[in-house]
Amino acid sequence: MAITAKVAVARKDSAGSGETDLVFSADYADGRNKEWAKYTPSLDLRMRVLDSVAEQFRPGQSFTLSFEPAED
Repeated sequence: MAITAKVAVARKDSAGSGETDLVFSADYADGRNKEWAKYTPSLDLRMRVLDSVAEQFRPGQSFTLSFEPAED
């Protein structure tokens, strides 16, 4: 079983030492995420990445995040 979440980059902050913090929140435009949220979806995700990776993300940009069970 997999669940997908539509997320948007809420913030992009320098973490120093060549790293950037990316903060994502639920994208609730046009009923996105209605498969798992009854009302306004709530999601908070913070990810610290290399600056070179952070260049691929801009505030307000939307992504699809997939939650799938790990096969250990």
